[in-house]
Amino acid sequence: MTTDTLRASRTFSDWIPASWAYPETGATRDLRFDYMRGFVIPLLFATHFDFFSLLMFVGWERIGIVSTAEIFVILSGVVVGMVYGKKVKRDGLPATMPGLIQRSVDLYRISVVMILLVAAIRYVPWIDSTVITTFFDAPNNQTYQLYPPLDGSLSTLISKALLLQIGPHQFQVIGMYVVMFILITPLVFFMLSKQRVWLLLGISWVVYAIHYGAPFQSLRPTGAQFEYAFPIMAWQLIYVHGIVVGYYKQEVVAFFRTVWGKWLIVASVLLSLGFMFLTWNHPLPHIPQWITLNMIPAETFHYLNNEYFSKSKIGIGRLLNVVVLFISIYALLTLCWQPLNRALGWFFIPLGQASLYVFFIHVFLLLAIMNTPLPGYKDFWINTALHIGLLAVVWVMVKKEFLFRWIPH
Repeated sequence: MTTDTLRASRTFSDWIPASWAYPETGATRDLRFDYMRGFVIPLLFATHFDFFSLLMFVGWERIGIVSTAEIFVILSGVVVGMVYGKKVKRDGLPATMPGLIQRSVDLYRISVVMILLVAAIRYVPWIDSTVITTFFDAPNNQTYQLYPPLDGSLSTLISKALLLQIGPHQFQVIGMYVVMFILITPLVFFMLSKQRVWLLLGISWVVYAIHYGAPFQSLRPTGAQFEYAFPIMAWQLIYVHGIVVGYYKQEVVAFFRTVWGKWLIVASVLLSLGFMFLTWNHPLPHIPQWITLNMIPAETFHYLNNEYFSKSKIGIGRLLNVVVLFISIYALLTLCWQPLNRALGWFFIPLGQASLYVFFIHVFLLLAIMNTPLPGYKDFWINTALHIGLLAVVWVMVKKEFLFRWIPH
């Protein structure tokens, strides 16, 4: 390990062995981000494969009032800022644009393919596609159809698919990411290349504030389906800030080595623990009450959750939670990389490096498992075996690079 790495690790803490620290090599790829994205995958499975199992103890917003979507979007922004930012700094924005455009085309294509494949599956008589063609709103006991009727016109289906106005709700966050990548990324890099970072961040906050103060679902400029759950005017905030952090990663890391930076890490850890305590009081109606702390009245929790932690608008409490959780996890991986990598890096890193592929594949795994009797048993241990088995299948598919030639990863 280099002297710089030893010095950096001791800057954060004197009591954690320096030999545990992440080896800073200066490489563009940061395995800590791959590890974090891989960690998101079990949380994703706990959410979309909605079976009560051991995964629930980390999924279903158990580590904070944040979902997999916020973590995925902010990580995507950071990685885009690092990878394409390096090219912008080295070759300039015009030379970088072809790569951005090609990535945009790939992302858009895979989204349309997903929508059309699910649309075609609806016509197979022995497959029940309800789980990916409808959305059940449990609090209001209402089911929404996500696709046009089977007897609708083909032209309507195709036009809605091209505009991302239909599709499985389990894939919606990818649709949002596609649109943000296409519409926002070039503008962000243009302003960064002109050193207008504060103007960029100011505009991002103004757009967020306009949406935050508007009536619910009144501002959906793209008209795409994902905006019902992930309105782009709100969610662009964490994506844009993620790109900026990735673009200035060296400067950001240097700040966290200062006295103020170390105090910010301590504050982030304490706040993350506080948010974790809060979310463990969530009175979820469809899980046993013995797993909740029940120290905060249900009415109080629901008020705080609705007022400050709205997922669609990214309430200010949820925004703070995702930021401090991100800082805390990154600091933990920086300090304790070697033992954490040995323990679970073999599993998380491959999944994190192929996260888009996993998002695509998991929709069809969900369809397959829901067409078996297994979910109907509603047994804790069967559900746990299902979750672990499905994750193992995805991990093997990633390691074998199954369909990597056709599915972006």
